Amino acid sequence: MPRLSCSACECGHNSEGYCCLDAVNVSGGASKENTCCASFTINSGASNCCSTPSAQTAVTCRANDCVHNENCTCHADSVSICTCGSGCTCKDTECDTFKKK
Repeated sequence: MPRLSCSACECGHNSEGYCCLDAVNVSGGASKENTCCASFTINSGASNCCSTPSAQTAVTCRANDCVHNENCTCHADSVSICTCGSGCTCKDTECDTFKKK
């Protein structure tokens, strides 16, 4: 599993820059700007984090044009999910680790 860091502070799964989910889903496209964290959920003020956040998180990936994607699983050593725009929706996130084949 890759080391996953996340700067989507508005996500209800984010705690201390890590994700509380055991696995995240990255939707994909032909470029980094066309990727997003499909597991993103807006932070409603209550914590969705019922477990200890972990740097090790499985990443399912639909970015077929990324070199790290093997059979819809990310095989990068580390993955960085970052925000762009307002950071308040799934579409305001992207996989900063995306690298074109």
